[in-house]
Amino acid sequence: MTTAAVHDDTSEGATRVTCHRCLSRYRVPPAQRLTHRSRSTCPTCGARFAVVGPRPTAFGRDLPDQEKSLPGVPSPSADPDATTSTPARKRASFNGVGGTLLGMQIVNVCLTIVTLGGYHFWAKAKIRRYLFSQTAFAGDRFAYHGTGKELYQGFLKAMLVFGIPYFSLGAAHTFLDLPRWIDLLSQSLAGLVLFLYVPVAIVNARRYRCTRTSWRGIRFSFRGRTADFLKLYFRGWFFTVLTLGTYYPYFQTQRQAFLHAHTYFGNQRFGFTGHGSGIMVPFAVTLFATYAVLGLCGLALAFQLTNAGLTLLLIPFVLGPLWIWLLGQKQKYFWDHTTFGEARFTSDITWQKLFSLYLGNVALLLVTLGWAWPWVTVRNARFFIGSLSLHGPIDLDRVLQDTTEVSVTGEGLSNLLDTGFDMD
Repeated sequence: MTTAAVHDDTSEGATRVTCHRCLSRYRVPPAQRLTHRSRSTCPTCGARFAVVGPRPTAFGRDLPDQEKSLPGVPSPSADPDATTSTPARKRASFNGVGGTLLGMQIVNVCLTIVTLGGYHFWAKAKIRRYLFSQTAFAGDRFAYHGTGKELYQGFLKAMLVFGIPYFSLGAAHTFLDLPRWIDLLSQSLAGLVLFLYVPVAIVNARRYRCTRTSWRGIRFSFRGRTADFLKLYFRGWFFTVLTLGTYYPYFQTQRQAFLHAHTYFGNQRFGFTGHGSGIMVPFAVTLFATYAVLGLCGLALAFQLTNAGLTLLLIPFVLGPLWIWLLGQKQKYFWDHTTFGEARFTSDITWQKLFSLYLGNVALLLVTLGWAWPWVTVRNARFFIGSLSLHGPIDLDRVLQDTTEVSVTGEGLSNLLDTGFDMD
């Protein structure tokens, strides 16, 4: 319940009220005077508040110009247990520790070796449960409900349904003496099958992981149709290839819009308002710079110039920071245009912070020969999650649990192809 300070103006018999959310000030006419524990609604921001007071003020003090007349004060007999929506701004945070993750990883590696790789799925579920349990939003932590058994069964289904056709087509030329045109046809079909599998894995892995993730006891869900995403995926790559890559920002934004707009928390839907033109400028700069640098390196090697080796240094030292800059711009734009109800997410990611993060991660992994992986994971989670906040009115009381059961085959396929999944 948001409280409001009340001031009595005895010269006019009016009551003054200040909304603690938006700080708007109102004057209540004597005929509608608010008493202690009366309730009303702010016309500016919609916040409900209870009156604490009244508190007298000095005689003869004029009302400031910015104060407004408060229309329609509800009866004090309103429900005393009524509550307001949650605060207008909520932040996300990550509280995991690298040392704890290292201990878990050592145990997982040992058990995976002993079981000849069979424990891998239980190890992945264990790590996810820890990472989700250390992720908090508005003070409450997430929970992951997936199990190693589900991941293992999903992987087996994916191998039977998707893996066998792909590997059979891809390896046909190795075991069979086929005519060249049949060999080329089988290789092309294998590539086409792989290209088809990736969007299927993306959609179904997201569907599975959403249903296995909860916050405040309410689960997420993804309700997008695989067929619709396949159409978007094929159309996007077709125009991307046709335009030599310049259509890719529009394709990526459409992909993001599809994934976000079909994601739900309980019965409440997320939204996405972005457009490809929003990231077109940084993408075009990065794309043309990449073409220029690679072309320059190719010419230097082709003509065997003296400094051809030094020219290759342009790739990590010029294109590396440039692509990190693009990634930061894209991440920020996508989150800044993601909505939940009437509230909107924002991200304070900058390319400087992102570059420092990746540079530090590479240094840690090189110095420790890979043993710093848990600290790198914690650094990444703390950076990306900690940069998010949600602004605007959020009525969490309206969120109801939605029960949706899904197959784990998509998650198994995601493991098979290593496509991964993230909430970007």
